[in-house]
Amino acid sequence: MDSRLPLLTVDTVLFPGLVIPVPVRDAQSRAVIRDLVENGGELVCGAVTIRDGYELGDRVFRSLHGIGCAASISEITMDAGNGATGALEGPMEVTLTGNRRFRVSELDADGDYLVADVDWLPETPGDDPLGAATVAVDRFRRYAEAVTEISQPGLHIGSLPDDPSTLSYLMSAAMVLLTPERQKLLEATDTTTRLAHLVGLLDAELAAITALPSLPATDLPWSNMSPN
Repeated sequence: MDSRLPLLTVDTVLFPGLVIPVPVRDAQSRAVIRDLVENGGELVCGAVTIRDGYELGDRVFRSLHGIGCAASISEITMDAGNGATGALEGPMEVTLTGNRRFRVSELDADGDYLVADVDWLPETPGDDPLGAATVAVDRFRRYAEAVTEISQPGLHIGSLPDDPSTLSYLMSAAMVLLTPERQKLLEATDTTTRLAHLVGLLDAELAAITALPSLPATDLPWSNMSPN
């Protein structure tokens, strides 16, 4: 995979293995999609999240998180109400599949859209990924049961993957979290650290549900998880 990627700026966090639909409204992101399609190669870009409280502007590097996820575009759907006459010129939605994590090393903002030179981040297991996974699975099942009791359709998890890294990303995507917390999980230095952080978040959520059983309504992306 190339170490220079066109960037899509998104308002959510894409994890490796996760499949999510992303609305494309701004001119920069539409230009990314248009060029990828017209060039006829792989539809691969980098997905980076805008920091809370920032908008893209002159200080573009400060407005973006430094770690993102490479994404393959599997589907492009034009907005049904699109009045644009040119192909790929109006609002659209793209389906992204997360691949590898990266750190932005240099950012080129001179063209029609952002292009980044990236350093690929390894998937390091850490000290005790299996032990951390065992604890996390226990907490996650309890969390899923608690969510299902207080909301519909709830969180029905079924079987969980054995691989600790895949498990950590899957749970990160399934939990109801604010974007900064999701970003911290994406940036975790290794799988054990990510799972330990998840356990802390799950314990906090379980305590909150017990004290006040109400969660924000959200479309949980569990069914869209596609472990790679």
